Amino acid sequence: MHFSYKNIDVANSAIKNQIIKTPLISSDYINKQLNSKIFFKLENLQNTGSFKFRGASYKISKLTDENKKNGVVAYSSGNHAQAVAYSSLQQNISCKIIMPKNAPKIKIENTKKYKAEVILYDPKTESRESMGEKISIQENRTLIRPYDDIDIIAGQGTAGKEIYEQLIQNSIIPDIYLCCCGGGGLIAGTSTYLRNKYPDIKSYSAEPFGFDDTKKSLKSGKILSNEKDYQSICDAIITPQPGNITFPINLKNLEGGLVVTDEEVKNAIKFLSEHLKIIVEPGGAVAATAALTEKINLKNKTVVVMISGGNIDLEMFRSL
Repeated sequence: MHFSYKNIDVANSAIKNQIIKTPLISSDYINKQLNSKIFFKLENLQNTGSFKFRGASYKISKLTDENKKNGVVAYSSGNHAQAVAYSSLQQNISCKIIMPKNAPKIKIENTKKYKAEVILYDPKTESRESMGEKISIQENRTLIRPYDDIDIIAGQGTAGKEIYEQLIQNSIIPDIYLCCCGGGGLIAGTSTYLRNKYPDIKSYSAEPFGFDDTKKSLKSGKILSNEKDYQSICDAIITPQPGNITFPINLKNLEGGLVVTDEEVKNAIKFLSEHLKIIVEPGGAVAATAALTEKINLKNKTVVVMISGGNIDLEMFRSL
């Protein structure tokens, strides 16, 4: 399946009036600390609080009138859920979302607020994929997958196009790109765009400890799954394994993967709120955590870091 920066240009034309062009910011304090130039892409300020709105709005823009009439179904731990629900609400499309019953409360409440019907499931005993397929077939709804879909990847890739435009405006050439990675849709789209414009850029996935399936898969050259016994606060980017569509793209684009611990992520969330005045959820802070803890050498480098979402339960944020 061919995927290139051109898919992203097409997606951008379709959704540019619906999405927020999010800021790319830098902090003198952080640059001094790390002895490098770090630029943070703030997708926590996107509609619905994460980059997921890009992919969902593009996918929904491509539905036929018949599809729209029949409605959509999606499964998600929360950010894709909110994005699909909000996009559907804007177009007046009936929407069902399958969410784990242990998803952060803020994500479940927001998804309901966007008028979606939320179906909670037990991740230990039920499969969200088979529930989604079943509802899709029984009710003739379009299933909107969270990452393994060319349109979704192209939509997420529009963040990469924006980064490029923002760098060009300021005559900046990046050396390194760090991006959080669950199923791999965001990094597949954005790294494709950046690599086309900057052939020498080195891109790395960032994942939570125990959920570094992309790192392991990149190393072995084939898709590997996570072991079962781990837990992490980074709910937004916990997936069993890389996507069948996203992985070949990432294998081509990425240098390798970086891994951070929950403890490091908590410190990073606190640090980002103090020094950048932004609220970041755990999964959205993983790439920034990798930068702040210098998982690779960033000295004298120009680094773009993806902050992918800001949907954190207030209790958790307070506890930090």
